[in-house]
Amino acid sequence: MRCSCRALALSATLTAACTPSADTNSSSAADPSAWSTEGAAPRPTSSAPTVSTAPHRWELADRLSSLRKATPRARSQHLAGEHDAEVLANDEAAAYPALGPQRPLTAGAVLVEALYTAGSSDVALYFAMAKRASAQGGEWEYLVVRADGQVEQRGRLALCERCHTEAPDDHVFGRAR
Repeated sequence: MRCSCRALALSATLTAACTPSADTNSSSAADPSAWSTEGAAPRPTSSAPTVSTAPHRWELADRLSSLRKATPRARSQHLAGEHDAEVLANDEAAAYPALGPQRPLTAGAVLVEALYTAGSSDVALYFAMAKRASAQGGEWEYLVVRADGQVEQRGRLALCERCHTEAPDDHVFGRAR
């Protein structure tokens, strides 16, 4: 697989920007490192949240082509709007992008933003959100995944959480249908 210098720089920027904050007063009672690849409920913990940076292939990488296209390709709001993107969703995320206070996504929902360098048909990077079961009804795990399916980072990524906490419904930015 071809890897451009721009994609490597983008990956390095994300690795630096998506690090856990020192704030341990988060609303989540789940330790993302306890989330299994099988989607089991996380174990409660009182320790600070952790972020996984160990390289490994994303367990859903081979299923990306089976996800439905939830939005048309348009300019991404991520990474200063320098990329085109389309959002993909699994069946559990069928309510996306038409969300509201009465339509939170259920555990098992996965949303993936495929990022493309403007004008290119090759995916440069994926940003993903996977909703895991928790005592609060559901917690989001955020992932940064390379085009080859290798996870750069996953867990409660501080930069992702900070922005998605401001989303109008269920930590997700949707649009009316």
